[in-house]
Amino acid sequence: MNLLNAKLILVLLLVVLSQLGFAQRTQQDTMYAYHTAEPVIVDGSADDACWADAEWFSIDQVWIPYNETMKAGDFEGRFKLAWDSLYLYLLAEIVDDSLSDDHANPTDNYWNDDCLEIFIDEDRSKGDHLYNYNAFAYHISFDYDAIDGGTGNTINLKDNLICRMDTIGENTYLWEVAIKNYGKSFNPSNPEASRVYLHHNKLMGFSLAYCDNDETTTRENFIGSVYLPQSKANDSYITADIFGTLLLIDPSVQNTVDEVAANSKGLKLFPNPAFDMLSIEYNGMVSSNARIEIRNANGQLISDLCVCEGADVDISTLKRGAYVLSIVDGEKVVSGNFIKQ
Repeated sequence: MNLLNAKLILVLLLVVLSQLGFAQRTQQDTMYAYHTAEPVIVDGSADDACWADAEWFSIDQVWIPYNETMKAGDFEGRFKLAWDSLYLYLLAEIVDDSLSDDHANPTDNYWNDDCLEIFIDEDRSKGDHLYNYNAFAYHISFDYDAIDGGTGNTINLKDNLICRMDTIGENTYLWEVAIKNYGKSFNPSNPEASRVYLHHNKLMGFSLAYCDNDETTTRENFIGSVYLPQSKANDSYITADIFGTLLLIDPSVQNTVDEVAANSKGLKLFPNPAFDMLSIEYNGMVSSNARIEIRNANGQLISDLCVCEGADVDISTLKRGAYVLSIVDGEKVVSGNFIKQ
C-alpha cells in the first residue's frame, strides 16, 4: 500500500468515525441547546416534547485512568439539553453494570461513589472556581444530593437542582435534571439574589461527567463529555477553562435585520424570510478556519460551510421553516435566526 492510499484510508476512517459519533468533542466544538415552550416535567422520563428530536451528545472521554478503554458493558453515557428562562434541562442516559453508593454522609468521599457530575459556567467567563462560585461542579448522588466544593468548603447545593432518575432497562438509567443558574456572586444563604435567567444566544460553559465505582473503595473510572489533555484530566473541579461550549438557541425568535445586528454583534441575515438565497453581513473578524453552520429547529446540523465560500448561502433545498445560522470561529460563536419560505 502506498502512502497516498494509506492517507486516503485514514481520512475515510475519520469521516466514518465522525458520522458514528466517535469524534472527540473539544472546547472548540459548540453544543446547541434549544428552547422549550413548555417547562420540562422532571420525572425521570423522556416524555417531554423537547426531548423527541434533541441531539444526543456523548460521554465517552475517559479522564481517569487517562484515555483508558473501558470493558464492554461497564459504562456508556449520552445526554440531551434544553432550556427555558428558568432552567437548563438535562436528560442523561447511563449504562452502568454496577451501582455503588457506599458513603452514608453525602459530603464524605462523594467523588468515590457513582454519581453524575455537572460542570456549569453560566457566562462562559472561564477561570478558577475552586474557592469561589465563578462556576459550579455538582456531584449528584442517587439521593439527589448535589455536592460542590465552592469556596473550598464541601457544600450540598441540592436546592439548585431538581433531579429524578429511573431504571429504563437492564443496567440502564435515565437521569432528568432541571438546573437553576447563578452568577459568581452566589451566596447559599440567599441564592435568589444571584439567580441568572436564560435567554436566546446566551453562551455558557458546560461539561457532563460520570464517576464510576464498581463496588470498590475508590472511583475506578471518571468519564467526561469533552476531550481533555492528560495534564488537565482531573482539573474540571478547579478551572472552568476546560468546560465545553454551549449556546442557547430559541428558533422562534424571528429577528429583523436591525434586531440581528443588535443581538448578534453585527451579524445580519437578509432577506428574512428568504426563498432561495440568504445574504450574510458580519462586521466582526474571523479566522481562516471559521465555519458557517445552519441548524434546524431541532438542532440538527443541515449545512456546514467555510466562511471563505462567500457571503451568500443557497438555501433553495431547505424545507420551509425556522433555522439558526451560526458563524463558528473556535470558541467564538455568533448566531442569528432566519425563516425559509
